[in-house]
Amino acid sequence: MLLSGFASPRRLALLAIVVFVLAIIYMQATSYSEYLPKYDIPGFSSSKDGEPKSSLEEDQKQPGRVETPAEEGLKVPELKASSGSSSAISVQTTTIKESGGDSWRIGGTSTPSAEAVATSTKLPTHSPSPSPSPSPSASDIPVSNTTTVDAPAALPHESYESVQLKVQELIKDWTPPPDGDHWPSYDGYHDKDYDPNRWEGFAWDNDFYLQTGIRKLKEEANVAPEAYMPYPAYNTPAWQKQWQGEYMPCEGARGKLLNESDEDIVKAYPILPDGFPSVAIGDANATGIDLNHCFDRYHRYGPYGFGQGERDYVDNWQRPVTKPDWSGVRWGQLQDQCLVANKERYAPTARQPVALAPGKDLPKDDKHVQIAEERTDAQQAKHHHRTALLIRTWEGYDYTENDLQAIRALITELSLLSGGEYQVFLFVNVKDKNADIFHNQQVYDDIVKLNVPRELQGIAVLWNEKICEEWYPKVGDWQVYWHQFMPLQWFSKTHPEFDFVWNWETDARYTGNHYHFLEAIAEFSKKTPRKYMWERNQRFYLPAAHGTYSQWLNDTDRTIERGMREGTVTPIWGPQPFNPAVQTPFGPPPPHPMPEDDFHWGVGEEADLITLQPIWSPTHTAWTFRDKLWNYISGVRPHFTPADPLDEALHHPDFATIPRRTYINTLSRFSRRQLHAMHVENTAGRTTQAEMFPATVALQHGLKAVYAPHPIWTDRAWPAWYADAVFNADAGQAAQWGQQADSVYNHDREHNFAGWSWYYQSAFPKALYRRWLGWSHDDASPLGNVAGKSFEEGGVIADLGDPMEPGGVEVGGMGRMCLPAMLLHPVKKVREGEV
Repeated sequence: MLLSGFASPRRLALLAIVVFVLAIIYMQATSYSEYLPKYDIPGFSSSKDGEPKSSLEEDQKQPGRVETPAEEGLKVPELKASSGSSSAISVQTTTIKESGGDSWRIGGTSTPSAEAVATSTKLPTHSPSPSPSPSPSASDIPVSNTTTVDAPAALPHESYESVQLKVQELIKDWTPPPDGDHWPSYDGYHDKDYDPNRWEGFAWDNDFYLQTGIRKLKEEANVAPEAYMPYPAYNTPAWQKQWQGEYMPCEGARGKLLNESDEDIVKAYPILPDGFPSVAIGDANATGIDLNHCFDRYHRYGPYGFGQGERDYVDNWQRPVTKPDWSGVRWGQLQDQCLVANKERYAPTARQPVALAPGKDLPKDDKHVQIAEERTDAQQAKHHHRTALLIRTWEGYDYTENDLQAIRALITELSLLSGGEYQVFLFVNVKDKNADIFHNQQVYDDIVKLNVPRELQGIAVLWNEKICEEWYPKVGDWQVYWHQFMPLQWFSKTHPEFDFVWNWETDARYTGNHYHFLEAIAEFSKKTPRKYMWERNQRFYLPAAHGTYSQWLNDTDRTIERGMREGTVTPIWGPQPFNPAVQTPFGPPPPHPMPEDDFHWGVGEEADLITLQPIWSPTHTAWTFRDKLWNYISGVRPHFTPADPLDEALHHPDFATIPRRTYINTLSRFSRRQLHAMHVENTAGRTTQAEMFPATVALQHGLKAVYAPHPIWTDRAWPAWYADAVFNADAGQAAQWGQQADSVYNHDREHNFAGWSWYYQSAFPKALYRRWLGWSHDDASPLGNVAGKSFEEGGVIADLGDPMEPGGVEVGGMGRMCLPAMLLHPVKKVREGEV
């Protein structure tokens, strides 16, 4: 009755809206505000004077709530967050702006033919590229298992003290197995505040193997494999407006033009298996990597010889009719022919077949290289850049059939299908440094024939440590173990036709298309702004902890700016020479002071260095090689002896003043400018341990270095908060991820990486890859030695550790595995009978 005069539906709706808005305003002013979602109401602001707060002004003293760990029975008291450093980010609302909005747009190609998917951040901190495209609506974003549509909510902030309390509870809540030979020792951490073995007690994620069968795809999604061609729309008007010349199709291994030979083309299922584990580290959409297709072994490697000798029927695979004699394929000749056919697309200096043995003389002048780059950048239709990919191998290397299939894939997908944009080489280390490979052609040819498979002899480039010693005599040490990039510098100087060089490894595998991966992360790096670049490079993005990539960006910026206020970080802005009197940087000076930059500088600039793991400062860590510095301080360098091969005692108090950065794993892309700067440093006698040298040079010379957060998976299910606490440990200092005494890169703590799909000491990549190939693998998982036809076709009984199924359960019977595009390392000695 009281509302009888106000009872029309329209009036009731209006009243409800007014009450709701007033309630929100009232609640935000009370102690209950911490429990409210963060609404952005047009016309209202919670900041003073009605103005939205900048990230630098944001008050970080937001109360946090403790996430309950996944382990049953583990109870942690709820604690209020202090203003100290936190391990997880605060929940932020992500908005997608219309065209012209102030956002850092990130290409996110999720299907082979799709345009880059742009994402944006809530704060106007990451600026668009010079020619931004409209941001898509949520319905336009291709769905993958890391898309922002499906991303989990970010964990609430917690104080450093609160997180450490949870860590103590967790590491004490397990019983290690009785293995006295295990390293790190299971018994060595009873009185420590950390345990690098704790993750081994987490549940195995068996869905890599149980949710990926192609029969399941056919039955549940009714899909079939289709040609997978994630290449530009060559020769279209839009393409011709950007690039000079005409794309010409090239001949493949079967003697046919690749645009006329279906047998040479990889096929994929246009779906990701339902239930496939989510990405644990990195992001597919942000980096532009396609996770909406999956590949089985026959459709991935069948064009390159996999299954060629088999006679049995293979379900859902059309065996190629043309079976090449692979030993007779001349991959070097095919790449050269492809380049010549497409030569008008490239600069005049990059149109001739490459000299495999260029000699060891240092070119007298390469200044024309930088001039050519500057002139090309100014043209509307540009010559396409060329990239060399060097597969690091050595004299005596034992090539498996799978090695050859992987190399054939690299050549076909990077070079032949792109019309020569890439060229693939075997970069062979001749162990005898006195072998006369630079002056005696017969010696050169004999070594190639003895050590390189016949089909690859036309792409082999030989080198030895002698060239390093002669080019860089002032360094005083030239072992490839310490100085892996000296020969890369020689290659770049003697092959100036290549704008970029990829350092690749024989034990890396990519289950997707190589061209798509390398181009995606190159584009991501190109769009990355320089502001906060070095600080962002330090931090892992963990979707389960940080929410969307945009939320992670926002929180990373805020944390950096809080670190500026608290004095824990001074962001890098421009070159950081270790001694301006003796070191002239090659990188550009900042165009203006950092506060004036709205994340514009660097957007559209090719990265000089691209890495696949974070880039961080080892100065205050216990990383084993942090003090392996040569001649930055006159006369101070390591001296290795048989009795002390690491010179472990080397230290100097002034080392702490030398700006340096490092990253783990040497698989990375270098610009010609980056390699030139490294060459100049080595010529002066200065260098560091291999993994520290490229990023240190980039830092000191003001070059653009970017960590590309490609998707990485883990073989066990980590609690999100614990993964963040371990891999982004900061000792309670804002924006010091991985750079303090609790760094995950310290020798024993590094064991936390041993279950990653991409880390040099992990066992997971090989186990996953072998099972994908249909082979068993003996490991500690519930599926150890479970694989092959019996698993794929009929199913087997396996004990998955479920107390409700003490006798085990039937698994398999779903056909061969279908994996998304995954970069795996290390995958060594890939033979069925050799584990």
